[in-house]
Amino acid sequence: MSGKINLLITLLIALLLSGCWDSRGLDKLAFPLAGAYDVHSHDSADIHDPSTKPSKNLIDVTVLVPNLTPKAQTEINVETLSGTSATDVRQQRGLTDADAYVIGMLRVIIVGEKLAERGLNKYMDALLRSADIPGTVYFAVAAGRGEDILKTPEKNYGNMGFFLIGLFEGMKQRTFVPVGTLVDYFNQSPGRNPVAPILERKGDRVIVNGAAVFNKDKLVQKLNVEEGHDLVLLRGIKAHSYQPFEAKHGNMRHWGSALVTNSRKVQYYHDQQGHNFMITVKLKGVLAEHSHSVPITEKHIHEIENTIEKTLQDQFETFIAKMQNDYKVDCIDISKYALAKNRRDLEKEVDRPEFIQNANIQVKVNVHLENTSEAR
Repeated sequence: MSGKINLLITLLIALLLSGCWDSRGLDKLAFPLAGAYDVHSHDSADIHDPSTKPSKNLIDVTVLVPNLTPKAQTEINVETLSGTSATDVRQQRGLTDADAYVIGMLRVIIVGEKLAERGLNKYMDALLRSADIPGTVYFAVAAGRGEDILKTPEKNYGNMGFFLIGLFEGMKQRTFVPVGTLVDYFNQSPGRNPVAPILERKGDRVIVNGAAVFNKDKLVQKLNVEEGHDLVLLRGIKAHSYQPFEAKHGNMRHWGSALVTNSRKVQYYHDQQGHNFMITVKLKGVLAEHSHSVPITEKHIHEIENTIEKTLQDQFETFIAKMQNDYKVDCIDISKYALAKNRRDLEKEVDRPEFIQNANIQVKVNVHLENTSEAR
């Protein structure tokens, strides 16, 4: 923890020396690491919340700020205040906090699912317009309220802000779940829809428990972890993780996993039948685990490859059917290939539910494993 704080202080000193801010000491500045936006709840806002406005259109904004004041009793301040917008809450904060509020160190934004279902753009505009907030800020949806995530105690990382930063920074090297940023969220051009990880509080732990699908700025579907895995591969989000398998080899059942990296290719054409997409998902890697300590021949490797291909093929076809019939939104980011061929005619059509519902979407899986050696 002390190392993280020392690094943070070093960075802040460098920024202060650059002349970006006045000469106020670090202990008089508030640098939020993470923030959460939620539908207003009377039970959530802190008791000293100065807002007396009608609650109909209020939102709750929670911020997590490391406490840099020497000999402070607490290492972090986590506070929830309410207002009609993010900037309204900032000015409310000026009534309760003696420190100057500096938003340039913000690294994580979490939105509660109820607020996300309303549509987020009207609440997120301040983040888009602020030159101090980088587009690389991580963006996630909370199962429930975002404030519950930030108020979860975290022992190993010092505070929940540092934990979430570490969680998101390494996620693409650990699992097939989408990692979202503000740049990804605000890219709502024709044919594009954001996706983001779902965070959930389980007792005193916060876990990634699925993926959120947006229709522009509105949350329309929550996916479980397995569906989030399919989303990443079909959407072509680069990641590196394990792909399990289970199959029959001769008279034996065997199972294991391959450590793979994914890629995607999409081919599009239009004919009398309509809009046609062919998605090729490629996985390349090595055999990471096998249930039987027997020599792994080239033939056996091919059988494992075919098993993974068939398993994923079935999963992908099920996912695409749900996307077309239930979600009714392009969450695998293929509409852009149609727009590239005929933007003028399709720009107003591509975001209508009928476009993705009526599209002919085919998928093919190609797996290549390089490890043919005996088990070590």
